[in-house]
Amino acid sequence: MKMPVKILICGAVSIFAISADAIAETSQPVAGLPSHYHLGPGGCRPGNGFSFVAESPDHPSTYPKLVLRVFNGQIIGMVFEAEAAAGWKPWYDQPEGKPVSHHGGPPHYSQAIYFKTPPTAADCANVTGPGKTMGARSER
Repeated sequence: MKMPVKILICGAVSIFAISADAIAETSQPVAGLPSHYHLGPGGCRPGNGFSFVAESPDHPSTYPKLVLRVFNGQIIGMVFEAEAAAGWKPWYDQPEGKPVSHHGGPPHYSQAIYFKTPPTAADCANVTGPGKTMGARSER
């Protein structure tokens, strides 16, 4: 390879590396609760936090769904739920043949994943209302 081509390639790689560093330093991650999620029933539960769902309160629960677990203004985990009729998978939290049902919804299996330690009973007892979860949003 001729010297000018090597210089050109090295220059392009350097510019790309500098640009990537500049982007990484100046762009902020956009994280938080999606606007279409709302506080689900049950309030703060030890080991879970608050549940936020993307469902209309006037319609029956539908699956599959993603429930966000929230505490102190942060998403601390998520729960994926799939209708039992879709079949059991070995990674579900419930044993095979033992789906659960909440608030009159259809039987389903779930898989919970937490990014941060869920609240204790004492943590939940110290929360004064849903406004402490993710801003001033409340149950619909």
